[in-house]
Amino acid sequence: MRSITEHLAEVLALAVPRSATPVLATEALGRVLAVDAVATLPVPPFSNSAMDGFLVHSADVPAGEEPWTVPVVGDVPAGSGPVTVPPGHAVRIMTGAPIGRDHTGLRVIPVEDTDIPPGPVPLPTEITIERVQEHRTHIRLQGENTQPGDTIIPAGALIDAGAIAAAVSCGITHLSVYPAPRVAVLSTGDELVPPGVTPGPGQLPDSNLPMVEALVATCGITATAVHAGDGDEATARILDELCATHDLVITTGGISAGAFDVVRAVTTGEGMWFGHVAQRPGASQGLGRRGEAVLLCLPGNPVAAYVSFWLYFPPLLSALAGAATSTDIWTRPHVIARVADGVTLPSSPDRAFLAPVRLTYDRDGVVAAPFNRRATGSHLVGSLATTNGLAVVEPGAEKPTPGSSIRVLLLGA
Repeated sequence: MRSITEHLAEVLALAVPRSATPVLATEALGRVLAVDAVATLPVPPFSNSAMDGFLVHSADVPAGEEPWTVPVVGDVPAGSGPVTVPPGHAVRIMTGAPIGRDHTGLRVIPVEDTDIPPGPVPLPTEITIERVQEHRTHIRLQGENTQPGDTIIPAGALIDAGAIAAAVSCGITHLSVYPAPRVAVLSTGDELVPPGVTPGPGQLPDSNLPMVEALVATCGITATAVHAGDGDEATARILDELCATHDLVITTGGISAGAFDVVRAVTTGEGMWFGHVAQRPGASQGLGRRGEAVLLCLPGNPVAAYVSFWLYFPPLLSALAGAATSTDIWTRPHVIARVADGVTLPSSPDRAFLAPVRLTYDRDGVVAAPFNRRATGSHLVGSLATTNGLAVVEPGAEKPTPGSSIRVLLLGA
């Protein structure tokens, strides 16, 4: 059997992002940057006041000799041009208003340190300065954050709201980003009926298709969702159509050694791998390419598909989107939790046990309760609701018991 790490390495080896394209910085949310984003404007773009107050010459108001009374000769609201401050005088200035290029020897006295009340009041003819903060000028200097030519966002970064704000502030209008991967989901099996249809003899509701479609959506992608029966010809045609228009096709079911395992039947011999990974649930896995698309073939049992999705899909999606991705699952967001009261989890000498859990929080930290306290099984889909973590019992580890510590992947983080 492959280990989880070995299988994940094989998964990531298939990920080839599509060519990067330039997009407006304001429309790049959730994309991965292909080329360093370099500033064309300084931040701040000009020296400005950090406070609402009065701009004065420091030499006119030496600290320790307060109070000082000086005449006020002008106003500088935000958005206006700078005003020259004559020696021995003050200019009222608002937060963000420009200081001017020659700011040597100037300082802003916050309005709270004067005899003028805060708020919208008429321009006073004079002010009394009651306190001078000797070591703070309250002036933001041009370019003290970034300068033109600085790398603001490095290649490989995921564009988030902060990155968009940084790009816009630094004069970067376009970002070169990798396209979002196109994902399709295919459930298989004649025994499955769509939601809302009453199952007949031997039939089951198709929970995998809406579940995996929703899981993909949790990762920020809208997937194409299709069901196929057990017919080889029809399934092969559907796979061909999906693989021609998508970067990744996720299948559920049809990958074991049964007589009607259709995914395995129609893809065997085409560079596909089908085998076992040292995990429970979800030992049966499939992986390969069909045309230019990656095929990620998950088990048909719903809990096994759920667990396998969280192990392999998020890093594969990141790699297809152009991000550097690790084969170590513990580089992802995770917590150390204690096993809930009344719970004992299985362990195995040669495979990992993976339990969807519900994480709750108390004064002592994080508590992990398995998705089903009475039993473990890859078919127990009725207990998946509200699970938000994946507890991992490593191969050869001691059996976790109530109160013991266990490492838990955070799902959707």
